[in-house]
Amino acid sequence: MGITNSPSDYTTINVDYATGSGFYTDKSAVANMLQVPAFTSSTFPSESQVGEIIKRVEGMIDEKVKRSYRPLLYKDEHYNFEFVNHPMQTYYGGYVGFIKLTTLKLRKVVSLRVWQGNRYIELASAQAQIRLLENYRDIHSIVLQLPNNGVEFEMLSESAIGGSLANDEFNNAYGIKTTNDEIVALINEQFPSKTSTFTKATAAKSLTSGTLSISDLFFAQKDSEDSTNLLISSLLAGEDGSECKVKIKTKQTCSASSGTTTLTVADSSKLVVGMAVSGTNIPTAATISSINSSTSITLSLATTGTVSGDVIFTATDTSVPTLATITKFTDKQDLKRLGSFWTIKDEGRIFFLRDYPYHTQNSIIVSYIAGDARVPAPIHEAATKLVAAEILRHDDQTILIAETGGNISVKEKYDILRKEGMDILTGKGDIVFLIEN
Repeated sequence: MGITNSPSDYTTINVDYATGSGFYTDKSAVANMLQVPAFTSSTFPSESQVGEIIKRVEGMIDEKVKRSYRPLLYKDEHYNFEFVNHPMQTYYGGYVGFIKLTTLKLRKVVSLRVWQGNRYIELASAQAQIRLLENYRDIHSIVLQLPNNGVEFEMLSESAIGGSLANDEFNNAYGIKTTNDEIVALINEQFPSKTSTFTKATAAKSLTSGTLSISDLFFAQKDSEDSTNLLISSLLAGEDGSECKVKIKTKQTCSASSGTTTLTVADSSKLVVGMAVSGTNIPTAATISSINSSTSITLSLATTGTVSGDVIFTATDTSVPTLATITKFTDKQDLKRLGSFWTIKDEGRIFFLRDYPYHTQNSIIVSYIAGDARVPAPIHEAATKLVAAEILRHDDQTILIAETGGNISVKEKYDILRKEGMDILTGKGDIVFLIEN
C-alpha cells in the first residue's frame, strides 16, 4: 500500500489499442514473449487485433484481482450513512461518519451528492448545469471548453436517426429527457443503451479534439431528482475545472447589406445580447449589441459585405431564452481535513465533517475514478502471458508460432502461458476486510 513506485514497474504506457498498446502490456512485449517478429498492420494477427486482445485481457485481470491498475470510472454508487460521532464533537480533525467504497485506490471523487432532507447537494469537483427548454431543438451544438480558452469539444445536434446520426452527435428528436440521455452518452463516450432502440445507434458515442477525448476530461449525468437537468463535472483536479466553459450555439438564416450593423434574423426571441456572431462577411469579434425587434438585432461591428444565409450565434456561460438555462462551471469541492469531506484514497474511504446527509438510508450517491497509479511487474507479466496465450489459441497452424526444438506443441505452450498468468493473478487478489467504526 505504501509503495509509490518500483524500478520493476511497467511504465511504457502510451495507450492506443488500435496500435497494440494497452495499460498493462503492449505488442512488443507480447511478440518478445512469443519470440516472433513485431506485429504490424500487415501481420496476422495485426497490431490492432493484438490491441483488442490486450483490452479484453485487462478487463479480465481487473475482474480477477478485484482492483484495477488503470483509471476506471464508477458511476452512481448508493451508500447508507451512519452517524459515528456527534457533529458538535468532531470539528477539529474528526468526522461525523464515513463510507467505504466498493473499490480501493481512489483517484478522484467526481460527484458526491448527499441528501439533506429535501434535495441533494453536490460536494465534489467543479460542476456545470444545462437545462434544456421548450425550443431546445433549435440548438445547433453544445460546446465544452477547457480552461484558458483551450480545446473545445463541440457536440452537434441531429434530428435524424439510423445511419444519418453520427457517433459524435446527439439526437434531439424524441424529447428533452431522451435528448439528455443522448448528451450523457456522448460526453461519457458510452454506447447509448437508453436511446439506441429509438435512434438505431449501433456503436458507442465518440468525440475527440486533436489527441484528447471528451470523456477523459468531463463526466455527465442526469439530475436524479429532475431528469430535464444535466449535471456536467470536470475531471480536472480540484477547482481547476471551474475555469471550463459551456457554450450554446444556434443557427438562423439571416440577411444584411454591406457596411451595416443591422442584421435581419429569423427569430430574435432565441437570442441574447452578448452572443458571438459568426458567418460570411461578419467580423470575427462581432457580438449582439442590442435586440431591436422580433426580426432585427444590432451588431457590435459592421458587416464587411452582404450577408445572406446561415449565421451562427454563440452564448458562453450564458442562458439562451427558450433554448437552455446554463449554470457555468463552479467549484463545489472543499476537500480537506477541516472541510466538507476528506479521503483516505488507498483504502477507498470518504469521511464527512462539515457537510453530511441528514438521513441514513441511500442518502449518498457517489461517482468516482479509481485504479492503482502503478502497474507492478507481476501484472505486466501476467497480462503479457495471457495475451500471448490468447494469440496461440487462435493460431490453428504453426506458421506464425513455430514449435520449439524441444517439440513443445502450440497447445502445450498455450496451457503453460495461461496457467502461469492465472497463477500470478491468484496471488494478487485483494482480501475483503471489515472496518470497525
